[in-house]
Amino acid sequence: MNNWSVRTSQYAIEQREQVWRHALQKVYLSMAAPCEAAVTGLRGEVVYCRSPLGTQFVKLAGSPQAIIGSYPLQSTSATNLWIALMLEGTATLRIEDKHCALEIGDILYGAGGVDNVELHLSSDFRILTVEMTHEAFYRRLINPGTIRAGTISGRQGVNQLLSDFLFSVAARMESLAQTSFYPIEMALSELLTYCLSHRENDTPRFRDQGQEHRFRAICHSIDLHLGDSDLNLEMVARLNNVSPRYIQKIFAEANSTFSHFLRQRRLEQCKKDLSSREHASLSVSEICFRWGFNDLAYFSRAFSAKYACSPRAFRAKMLADATPG
Repeated sequence: MNNWSVRTSQYAIEQREQVWRHALQKVYLSMAAPCEAAVTGLRGEVVYCRSPLGTQFVKLAGSPQAIIGSYPLQSTSATNLWIALMLEGTATLRIEDKHCALEIGDILYGAGGVDNVELHLSSDFRILTVEMTHEAFYRRLINPGTIRAGTISGRQGVNQLLSDFLFSVAARMESLAQTSFYPIEMALSELLTYCLSHRENDTPRFRDQGQEHRFRAICHSIDLHLGDSDLNLEMVARLNNVSPRYIQKIFAEANSTFSHFLRQRRLEQCKKDLSSREHASLSVSEICFRWGFNDLAYFSRAFSAKYACSPRAFRAKMLADATPG
């Protein structure tokens, strides 16, 4: 189902906490243990819309409470990018051991399952969250492999344009036709990429824009040849008319390595296929070889190390979760 909503006001008071926790769980969130008074007055509303390309738009509203990011390691959402915009209310944000105030118009962002994030909402609130698939943004980020949770101030420049754009989406998303989401996703991807790439504390920074474009071109050329088991450093260098040493240096500047990037991209593609009903007829070994791995045992170890679950167990769970009823 692409769209759904839950309102605790439609349930008896004694049922509301359980209903609310279940609704939050469906969007990879949870509620910290509230006090008795907070439970008695608990109010919550979730409105969920999913676009044809898989972007998830969620509006949350409710009474004061603490909300925690709760991504399971084996979820396909664990490589997605999420953002949250404060529409109304006052909040204190905790990312790992750091605390800061989150004001109306500010944007919180992160990658699924990477950082421990808590939002302590001290008043009635409204929040818009958006979860974008990894493929929608990774090629255009300076360093596709590392996105840590942080905030973007929505008070000036392009950051303010992004914040205002998200306010407009929140106001209209329930009335939009499915076909209307495509231009929204394209604009959101462009604005968000720009804002993330120009964070004050963003690292790594390439020494010039040309270097950044070359890095993206190299990453794209790797993606185009992921299924080639012979793909190596020398081949990528030839494809991009540079030396192998140049490839090593530009990945080092992006706080990564060629081999790490190649392995992660292959694992991500395998993960997508293993979780897709469209590829259910392919065996694990066929998917492994399809994306350039030439050793099934090595693939299984690498997959288990990254996702804390074997490929077979991951596939069984994801396909079972996708089965209606």
